[in-house]
Amino acid sequence: WTIHAGKPAWVQEAYVQLFRGTEGWTAVWNRDLIASGLKAADRLRAVRLAPVRGEIIGADDERLVWNQEANRIGLDKTLIAAELQQASAKALARVVGIDADAFVTKVAANGPKAFVEAAVIRTVGDAEWTVVRRARAVPGVRVLDATRPLALSRTFARSLLGSVGEATGELIKASGGSVRDGDLVGLGGLQKARNATLMGVTGFVVQAYPDGRSEEARELFRVSAVPGSPLRITLDAALQRDAERLIGSGGSRALVAIRPSDGALLALASAPGTTTALSRRIYPGTFAPVSQLAETRPGGLANAVEALGLTGDAGIGVPVFLSATDGGTLRLSTYALASAAASVGRGASIRPNVFAEAEFPEVGDGITSDEAEAARLVMRTAVESGPLRSLDDLPGAKVLAAGDARLWTVALHGDLAVAVYDPDGTRSAALLESFLRRVG
Repeated sequence: WTIHAGKPAWVQEAYVQLFRGTEGWTAVWNRDLIASGLKAADRLRAVRLAPVRGEIIGADDERLVWNQEANRIGLDKTLIAAELQQASAKALARVVGIDADAFVTKVAANGPKAFVEAAVIRTVGDAEWTVVRRARAVPGVRVLDATRPLALSRTFARSLLGSVGEATGELIKASGGSVRDGDLVGLGGLQKARNATLMGVTGFVVQAYPDGRSEEARELFRVSAVPGSPLRITLDAALQRDAERLIGSGGSRALVAIRPSDGALLALASAPGTTTALSRRIYPGTFAPVSQLAETRPGGLANAVEALGLTGDAGIGVPVFLSATDGGTLRLSTYALASAAASVGRGASIRPNVFAEAEFPEVGDGITSDEAEAARLVMRTAVESGPLRSLDDLPGAKVLAAGDARLWTVALHGDLAVAVYDPDGTRSAALLESFLRRVG
């Protein structure tokens, strides 16, 4: 019997009794033809076996995401009258910090007996227990024990790492049968981009049980699940934590840190619930790495951003706005600012890399060592006087910088390129200085 397409079939030896009559041979029905030893009142079932999801490992082999004990918080529609469900859904959404209107729509779209998950919260931590306690006070809420892949914290590198949850109808349909209802899959970020690697392969077990007594099931055949493989990335947990503490939990600040020598992405911090570091367009005006190239290369701005590797797909598993130059106006993201500075620091154009076991090739017709040196001279001059002067007091290697010190600031300090964006237009240089002092 083929239980799941593409997996080993259930093969067993069976004998059929035949009688020859006037119209030919006739087979005698026997339940052993389905499964050996099957009793008259038995039923069969195939139970899907979920694989253990692979971990995400950061720099220095530190675990960033792994399977942890958790609480699934959701609205159980059997516990509350239909006319009260909308109010409870809004209240629960506020408690767990998700979009209230979207959750109300999700609750309404599910059947009358559905448990509609709102969030998954780890079982440790004072903040987490506070969320669970407040959620339990909302009418109709049920909290279920679970094991889920969770990051170091609810907000840790969320815009990059993504999250894991039960497969949506859209993902099930797009999978071509490899993902089924109830499977845990990546719902965003690297969890979604590398889901095939992290998820592993589901298995199944065939069981027989007396009708009405499924708790007495006995195993007949098993295909074990294949665990997911770990995903190794370059993110540095300590630097990421420092970046997230500095930009805070409100607003839309962002910080990106890259190691120029190999292009490793070390920190990518956006305020919780935003993707500012990757998507917000900044109008830098004059930005030495691009401006210096635009003055000497044919094609101006368009050629300069291409030479710095700021076009096409960033290749880090999540959507990134790199650059736009139409109309003669330069737009870059915080990520792109840090990337361009990293190329200047390296002395050759390189696309940042987040996958530890992959190497990104240098950009064709990229920045030359002479062009990089010209940009470095301009960036060094920027910290000798003016609004970026405070960066010149940092210990160690001389700092090279660019920016207005308020809305955006970029710096090269030793083997580290850092870009900070502050939508309030007040503290970008101060935040960057604090970050560099923390990391030494």
